[in-house]
Amino acid sequence: MKHVHERSVRVDKREKNTMVKKVISEGQAQQSLRDKIVSETEAFLASGKKIQEIPNGVSGQSNQSGSRHIRISTKKD
Repeated sequence: MKHVHERSVRVDKREKNTMVKKVISEGQAQQSLRDKIVSETEAFLASGKKIQEIPNGVSGQSNQSGSRHIRISTKKD
């Protein structure tokens, strides 16, 4: 019996270590992405370009082509 218990403890420790590594690598990936966004934003602003703030409720899409009706059925009226 003792042998079986030791084996399950080893498996539990491996799973725990894997989860810790996964959490650390996900955290590192998130930080890397944040750093990349900051550096790209700084480069964008340094090039003289500006960030335009769009008020809530305003769409960035314009409806120039009119509405499009999609026909789902091939059945004729």
